[in-house]
Order: sequence, then C-alpha cells, then structure tokens
Amino acid sequence: MAWRVVGISNPAQLSVKDHQLVIAQDESVHLPIEDIDALILDGYGITLTANLVTELSTSGTTVVVCDDKHLPSSVILPYSQHSRQAKVSRQQLAMGQALRKQLWRKIVMQKIMNQADVLRQFDHDAEPLRKIASEVRSGDIDNRESLAARLYFAELLGDATRRKPMWYNAALNYGYAIVRSHIARHVAARGLIASQGIFHRSELNSFNLADDIIEPYRAVVDYYTLSHVVLLHIGSPDASLSREDRQRIVDVLNFSVIIDKKKYTVKHAIERTVESFVQAIEANSVDPLTLPQINHH
Repeated sequence: MAWRVVGISNPAQLSVKDHQLVIAQDESVHLPIEDIDALILDGYGITLTANLVTELSTSGTTVVVCDDKHLPSSVILPYSQHSRQAKVSRQQLAMGQALRKQLWRKIVMQKIMNQADVLRQFDHDAEPLRKIASEVRSGDIDNRESLAARLYFAELLGDATRRKPMWYNAALNYGYAIVRSHIARHVAARGLIASQGIFHRSELNSFNLADDIIEPYRAVVDYYTLSHVVLLHIGSPDASLSREDRQRIVDVLNFSVIIDKKKYTVKHAIERTVESFVQAIEANSVDPLTLPQINHH
C-alpha cells in the first residue's frame, strides 16, 4: 500500500527505471513507485519523462504541480483506469435531485459538526455551530453552511471572511489544495466524473465533485494546521510559506480522522469516502456515505 508523500523543491531530473522513481540531482535516489502515494512538484528546474507520468498514473500516484506561489496549480489524474468507469459515470449523471440534496445536507451537517469540534479543541464555544448543524435542511436551502463558516472563522481566527493577508490563510489554502488534489485522484480512479458535482456546478471548474467531497475535510485541515504549523508563526507578519512549512502541511495526508468509529489517515479516509459516495449513488440512498470526524488527539 502506498504511504510515501514525496516533495521535490530543487532542480531535478525525474524518470522511471524498473518501476522505481529515479530522482537525479547531485546524486541519484531510487524510490519504489508502489510506495509513493503523492508526488509534489514545487520548484523550477524539475523535469520528468512521459514514461514516468504514465507509470505514476497507472499506479494511482497523485502528482501535484505547484505554481510560483507554491500553491498547487494542477493535478495529473489517470484517464479511465477504472474497469466500471462507464457504468459509474452513467449512474452519477442519472442521480436524482432528491438524492443530490440529501447528500449535500449530510455533507454540510458533518462539515459544521467538524468545525464545532475544532472550536471545542481550541477552547471556544461550539454550541452555536452545533445548533446550526441541526438546522440544515435538504439541499441546505437556508445556506446554513455560509452562516456557520462566518461564525466559525470569526471565533477561531478573528477573520470571518478569511481575507486578511495573514500567514494562516496561506497555510490553510495550501492544505486545502493538497487534500483537494488527493480527492480528485480518487474520484478519477473510481470512475466518477470530477466536473459533475452535487452542489458545486460551475462550468469553469473541472473538480466540482472534489469541491463537494472536501467540505467535511476542511475543518480537519484547519485543526491540523493550527495545531502543527500555525502556532510556530504566531505574531509573524510574514504571509509567505517556507519550504519547511509546506513540507509540514503536506503531512496532513497522514493525520488521523475517525470514520465509523475507526481511525484512518486522511488519505485513506478520502478513499473510503469516495467509495461510499459511489455506493450511495448505486443504492439511491444517502445512508452509505461515510464522512470524517475530528479525531480528538
């Protein structure tokens, strides 16, 4: 089972030999591709061969390419690798509006409950958010998600809209992007159409479904980042991320959450959530959908 998250930030030539990733810099390093869960390309002067891209895609490795601000700008996904891709995609497109609304309600409720748990972990009052979670209706027609988000970030960060150019905003955005990329990989691997969301429906967004599924995971990123990274920068006016910051944030994929009363790493929890989403579509029921809960470390 893949477990490594490999980040490349210095110039390097990447290739494949005997099913191993070859990283050629001052010296060459060989890593079994079957062990690599995610490869993050975050720097200039990195080149890779087409054979390597094919091997990584076939193995299901998430490949994330970052821009000049060190934020993920693209993800390389396998194309139609799943044996039931046509069937799964047809079922997804045929999903009724009633199921879409119920799935979105469940996602929003769990997102808000996770936000409440984060507030409680940092000694804030979580009860207002728990009340909002109980008020979410089918399709979240009252937009409880938006109300909860404003209260949550106002209480947690003193920044209800997260528009201040503070360090934590860059850190959270980086963490969200890493998790989103991992979700997109599993969505594609499972034969789902990434652009077809249940709530997010923008014609300009190729990853609408990933943006639906990520919602309960956002609070997990918040909790991990504020617990393991941001506290090191309290009082710092610098809104940029160091290489060490980014390396630490990427490790959110190995942070643990709870699903069905069992502990999973985020990367394995995502796989379970995506699989359960397919099961919910097949059963025409919201019941199979399994979502993460904050693990109270």
